[in-house]
Amino acid sequence: MQGVPRFGLRTRADFDLLQDKAISGEIWPQGIATLKQHWEGLLASRWYYAFDRELADGEQPDGDMPEYFVQEAEAQDGSPAKRVQTKRTEDLATLNRLGFSVQEVEQAIAVLEAL
Repeated sequence: MQGVPRFGLRTRADFDLLQDKAISGEIWPQGIATLKQHWEGLLASRWYYAFDRELADGEQPDGDMPEYFVQEAEAQDGSPAKRVQTKRTEDLATLNRLGFSVQEVEQAIAVLEAL
């Protein structure tokens, strides 16, 4: 038996190889948990917060977390802090670069959870 390499998973072949080894029982249980974390990290990495607009004093954001996040940025010159609304945005670049869809990653996680 073996575990997940410390250097991480960088290609689709890395993910596919370890997924196959996990299914065939060639990876320790701790390695399966680590592999699952890598898959979950791929899903989580598709989200980021992008500037949406500046909010006026006391103005509420357009929605709740996690869709909208409000940040207060203090000005260096002593002027009042600015409230900035950021919006959760999906970027599939990493998944696409590796050749995965969201559904494929979710399926891989489900397979590992069933082991």
